[in-house]
Amino acid sequence: MDSIHKTAGPALLLAGPGTGKTYTLGLRLKYLIEEMEVPPNSITVITFTAEAAKNMRTRVSDSEKKALFLPYKKQPSNILTMHSLGFKIIRSYPERVSLKDTIKTIPDDSEKSILLGDAAQLSGYERALGQEVASCRQFGDCKPTDDPKCQVCEKYKQILRKCSSLDYDEQILLAVELLEKYPEIQSEYQQYTKHLLVDEYQDINMAQYKLIRLLSENQEDGLFVVGDDDQSIYSWRGGSPKFIREFANDFGNNSKVIPLNKSYRCHSNILESSLRVVELYDSDRLEKKPFEYEVEDGPKIKVHNAPSDKKEARIARIIVQSALPSQDVLILVPQRSFAESVASELRSNQIGFTTRASIPGTGLPLISRLNDWLNNPSDDVAFRRCLESFMQRIDSPVPSGRVRKAEKIQEREEAFSQIASLWEKVLTDEVDSLWSSLEKVHEGHGLYTPLWDDFNLLLKEYREKGDIREFSKSLATTLSPWRDVKSFLSEVTAWVDSIRHSGSEGMDSSVRIMTFQGAKGLEAKVVCVLGLEEGIIPREGSDLSEQSRLLFVSMTRAINELHLFHARLRSSQVLKRNAFSDGKPGVKLSRFLTAIADDHSEKVYHKA
Repeated sequence: MDSIHKTAGPALLLAGPGTGKTYTLGLRLKYLIEEMEVPPNSITVITFTAEAAKNMRTRVSDSEKKALFLPYKKQPSNILTMHSLGFKIIRSYPERVSLKDTIKTIPDDSEKSILLGDAAQLSGYERALGQEVASCRQFGDCKPTDDPKCQVCEKYKQILRKCSSLDYDEQILLAVELLEKYPEIQSEYQQYTKHLLVDEYQDINMAQYKLIRLLSENQEDGLFVVGDDDQSIYSWRGGSPKFIREFANDFGNNSKVIPLNKSYRCHSNILESSLRVVELYDSDRLEKKPFEYEVEDGPKIKVHNAPSDKKEARIARIIVQSALPSQDVLILVPQRSFAESVASELRSNQIGFTTRASIPGTGLPLISRLNDWLNNPSDDVAFRRCLESFMQRIDSPVPSGRVRKAEKIQEREEAFSQIASLWEKVLTDEVDSLWSSLEKVHEGHGLYTPLWDDFNLLLKEYREKGDIREFSKSLATTLSPWRDVKSFLSEVTAWVDSIRHSGSEGMDSSVRIMTFQGAKGLEAKVVCVLGLEEGIIPREGSDLSEQSRLLFVSMTRAINELHLFHARLRSSQVLKRNAFSDGKPGVKLSRFLTAIADDHSEKVYHKA
């Protein structure tokens, strides 16, 4: 590793788990600035997550670790995520992509889904087509045609432009569009990327690949990327191991692919077993040299055969208790429903934990979006989110989304089409907001009139700073944020718990519960991986090679101990399906576990 960071680009470090890729990127940065005297502002470091960017800045700012330390004035200003870089480019030239100076981002996928459904209906198609467009956009490989999906996509972009808004994908897509259409903008931003360092290269999609190519064009000798095709797990958003596997072809004869083959994290039992899984189930993976180990020997992997998910949680809790306080613990689950029993077990035994959980419930975020609209009735995206809630509320005049009769489905589609049509006056500049559009058409209309009456009342009560009891009653009537008292209390409790269990006073934050995908980039002395059964991992109908890589990533979070769990019986509530097939338990040992050799593992059978 002593000289790898000095390699001229285009260079790819093929970096297995725990092989020091972040450290090597830091060495590269220090070498360029202090030895090669490269101006810091001509260097850009792209990370996959904001957390990784923060970690890199922390490392180069730590004066006690001289190997990577850079004085503040020598640190590049551009250590950021790919999406942050895309947004930075767009923000510099908003008018070139029909945006205003004040650019808003769509806060979540639910609002994106709503707007795509509107775009589908405005284009003459059913709302469901919008979801196909959402999947298409995530891949970042847009090739406009006369296909209905492209028509919907164009209408969706028109809506976003009128709202001066971007969704998550567009932060890359529009940046690429600017660099492709305007050579002077490409030239400007290439001044900041004469040396372009890219982390987690295996996770990029086609749009991100194009952005990297545009920024490094004719200065590829400054391109230095790190990644590992065995850790590519984001196909659902267009991520693909092909970008790692085709790097040498993409960047020509001067490109170098350099393996990092010494593991500083995992010992041989963990890494050799993990490698065996991907070797068996991912035939296209790049060949790797045998690994060397900082710590060669370690405990065998324990494969726990639990009688049920409840017992699985109890066993995991016992392992946690035996590890604390000297070792941290990472508990990995395939889906959030699998975390409930282990979280309950930890809570009842007064063991604190953190989790990178999704936002608990939808009621409070909905009220927050209502507040955005009340403060600014021209916030069309926030208002459209509130309209959606009106349409879905308990006593809605619109048939439920659960209806199965064809005439009811059609009635529902037509009602949503009426909501979508409110955009027409906005798109033609006849009015300046969705609220103004509703104001023009609300009188004497079966759907628009109650919409206008209810939201106008909320707006009036808010502006007049009226009685909170009356406002709360109007809010509950108009939006129905919760179906019943229990769901309201459950969400509030979940929010309080999410704060309480995030390392606050009196809680032990050395235990973390994460999904398999959410644990990417983390490590812990002790790792428990739950739910290793057929139909769960590998998931039914999924890409077997990617599922094997997902387990590889999960297993290689472990430093000392790795515990793998499968259950003989799992509740239907957790599985989200019938747990029995032909009267027999419908869960079977994952085929991936059979790939783990006995000399690296030991089986532990737990009685009922």
